[in-house]
Amino acid sequence: ARIRSAWEVLPEIAPELTEWSALFASGAARRARAEAGIQGAASRRDADDLIRDVAMFLRLVERMLVLQPVLPRPRPDAEEPGAAAARGDLSDAG
Repeated sequence: ARIRSAWEVLPEIAPELTEWSALFASGAARRARAEAGIQGAASRRDADDLIRDVAMFLRLVERMLVLQPVLPRPRPDAEEPGAAAARGDLSDAG
């Protein structure tokens, strides 16, 4: 299995953010050039656009988290609290 970027995984978890994922994933090559210190990897306008897009994305995600809090899913090997008692297994009950 290959390692996937967060931008590849995000649409599976939050389909409503698919366009944002595509936008940020499309900038990976430019980001790599900028991180490598290559002159002209991004213009001032590119940087301003990215900062504006990131700010909008963050506001959207923050709003989504407030409106739709998501609880972590239980691990497959973890049992729901009280499940043992519900099936009559009280061996853990002390």
